[in-house]
Amino acid sequence: MEAIVVGRWPVQFIPVFDALTTDAVQNAEMDNLDGQQIRVVSAAYLGVIALSVGRLKDHLRVLLLLEAGAVTSEQIADLAANYSLTTRWHEFRGRYLNG
Repeated sequence: MEAIVVGRWPVQFIPVFDALTTDAVQNAEMDNLDGQQIRVVSAAYLGVIALSVGRLKDHLRVLLLLEAGAVTSEQIADLAANYSLTTRWHEFRGRYLNG
């Protein structure tokens, strides 16, 4: 399942399974949804998590985040470096962003 609908919003739940996802949750912003406090992971973390998984649909997600202006290449590069994903970022950039 890609997402479930909460209220009117499709919501994806990401399991915490490594240092990256742990940090993503710990650094998530708190928000309010229908009176309930929720954590919202930043676009930069979502992009780097997708980069770390590395499937075609994950690469598409990174491209969509970049195209929407939700995150910058620099933010992804900086965060990727923190989790030993610089090589993956360079490969992604070379393949999809023309270097």
